[in-house]
Amino acid sequence: MHDIGVIGLGAMGLASAWAGRRAGARIIGFDQFPQNHRQGSSHGETRMIRGLYSEGRVYMPLLDRGYALWAMLQADAGETLLEARGGLDIAAEGSALLREVQACADMYDRPCILMDAMTVNECWPALNLPDTCAAIMSRESGVLLSDRANMAMARLAQDNGADLNWETPVLGVTPDADGFLIRTHQGDSRVRRVINAAGPWADRFYPGLQNVLTVERQVVGYFDGPDGDMPPFQRELDDGRRVYLLPAAEPGRWKLGLYHHRRQRGPSHCGSSEVDAEDRRILTGCLKAVLPDCPPPDRFEVCRFTNTEDGRFVIDHAADLPDMVLVAACSGHGYKFAPAVGEAAVALALGTPPPVDLSPFTLARQTKL
Repeated sequence: MHDIGVIGLGAMGLASAWAGRRAGARIIGFDQFPQNHRQGSSHGETRMIRGLYSEGRVYMPLLDRGYALWAMLQADAGETLLEARGGLDIAAEGSALLREVQACADMYDRPCILMDAMTVNECWPALNLPDTCAAIMSRESGVLLSDRANMAMARLAQDNGADLNWETPVLGVTPDADGFLIRTHQGDSRVRRVINAAGPWADRFYPGLQNVLTVERQVVGYFDGPDGDMPPFQRELDDGRRVYLLPAAEPGRWKLGLYHHRRQRGPSHCGSSEVDAEDRRILTGCLKAVLPDCPPPDRFEVCRFTNTEDGRFVIDHAADLPDMVLVAACSGHGYKFAPAVGEAAVALALGTPPPVDLSPFTLARQTKL
């Protein structure tokens, strides 16, 4: 019998498997798709990591732990996975976004640089900010090489004894007196505890998530970036939409996304979809708004977010199945936290104190919204 069965081997599931082996637990994991598939929300060449977090101060302890574990992963893997280039949060001067970023810096004593539009434009002319904008620079921000990081977590987990099974759909999870029976076409596995990290499909294994999770289609584009050494950034536009831009893996190439893209939500978006003319039009317009001199995106990629109503994660025991841990609804901004989320999930599964306070990420809060 394994100590923990992990369902879903995206970033959160792989981080859980890696953390479980570090904790000495016997781990078995399952994913319905091949390794490095493009069906969830963990694929892609790069991800942004932000040292100050506009989504809220409640994330800062989890983010700090994430930075420490990214450093550990790099050391154990023997390769660069996080490039701390610095990063910018850009919005209207005095906006709620910039106030929250500054509050994170003040509360957690993090260095930052407040810059007006003129200063930003002197440093990075391609941004061409209007006078009404301001920015906050965090030198701890940067880029995660996400595809490589996923491979590193899988390799380290497997090298240390985790049994990871791709192309192995889980048909059912049945609780019993000793834990759970995980059923697949390849056979059944008995585990003491389950970490449900199945993303858009998590409610198949815990129906209590059906009214908590909403799947949303997201599209990103790739383009030839500006000359010079410009940091990754997110920018809130005048209409309240928020775009994010960061270097891709190939030198000179950049990645662009618009949070909540077309707001296409619902179970139908669990499946694959093609990029269409409207996707291209929206992202081309966003790029023109923030980097007007760059050519339009010429390659696109689809993923899917799993959102909660308030946009926060769920990292908690299932309400009526205390031996099932839910790692769900990372709402499109969770990748940077993956090692810390996996470590926290394993602590919950093994009954040890989590390294960070998880009270902001309970399932119960969602049922009260």
